Amino acid sequence: MSTHRHQTPLRGVKATPRPKADDPAYSAVNYAYEGKTGHIHEVVTIDGRELAKVGFDDKKIVYYLLDDLELDADAKRGTFHESE
Repeated sequence: MSTHRHQTPLRGVKATPRPKADDPAYSAVNYAYEGKTGHIHEVVTIDGRELAKVGFDDKKIVYYLLDDLELDADAKRGTFHESE
């Protein structure tokens, strides 16, 4: 059984995917969103690998390895719940 852990400190951060060419971890959908800016919904750790769930303007959700995302360093971290 794999371990699965959720993390949200990056929720809402702008992220632009830059997946490595021909990476078997990715499908055509991942490459279709390469270079497009979305927002992180959450980060999950599965079997020691951090995957980010990234949402795009067209409402599509795509998972990427966190290391393959260019993050907006100035973006606010956390969720809207934490600002109340």
